[in-house]
Amino acid sequence: MALELRMVAPMSLWLTQILDPGMLLRHIAMFLVVAAIAMPTIGFVRWLALAASIVGIVGSSSVAYDPGSLFWWILLAIVAVLRIGFATGWRFGAPLGRDEEMFHQRVVPELSAGQVRLLLSVGSWREVVPGTVLTHAGERIAELCFIARGEVDIVVDGKKVGNSGPGTLIGEAGLSTGDVATADAVCATSVRYLGFDAVRLYRLLDNHDDLQDAIELAIERSLRDKLHRSNMAAAHPGVPAR
Repeated sequence: MALELRMVAPMSLWLTQILDPGMLLRHIAMFLVVAAIAMPTIGFVRWLALAASIVGIVGSSSVAYDPGSLFWWILLAIVAVLRIGFATGWRFGAPLGRDEEMFHQRVVPELSAGQVRLLLSVGSWREVVPGTVLTHAGERIAELCFIARGEVDIVVDGKKVGNSGPGTLIGEAGLSTGDVATADAVCATSVRYLGFDAVRLYRLLDNHDDLQDAIELAIERSLRDKLHRSNMAAAHPGVPAR
């Protein structure tokens, strides 16, 4: 009987500690921190870190007061809120211009204005004259181009096979696969376009999963649209494909 009591006492103490509200909240907070580190995307990491900090703040302030732990949980909450804010568009800046807004709506509509500004920070607006070649067949794509104004002819072996106008991308296929360009993209008129240097763009996307997902989706939409226009042109020869 005495042996049984000695065995039950530690178990009761262990259960009491585990079920203690302060200890329970601390375990939940730490579990959320571990789960955050295991997340595949930075967005989930930030939100779970914020959730962990909230649980930690509640546990360290109202349930089992611990000023040291409270300080660190509050600091984690501040960092998480700031990072979430920057990622979701809570950033200062002038409203998007007309061409920037076109890029936003046509290419990355799922992003916030703040995220678009971050993406635009690695791009450059250019205005070029007719005859300017944006991509050369047989060469690697150095730049992803978004056409804001003007017309660009797609030329294969000296023959025009299509064209791209405002709101379209050029170079997206080669950029996504790493293959060389299969056609020349020649400006038929004066063109204003937004160019993203491939190296700078890759560097940004490697650090921002949300932007990477948006650009990948934009490339898929662009390729799908171009395939549709190509099929329509083949089915209705002589009818301009737009």
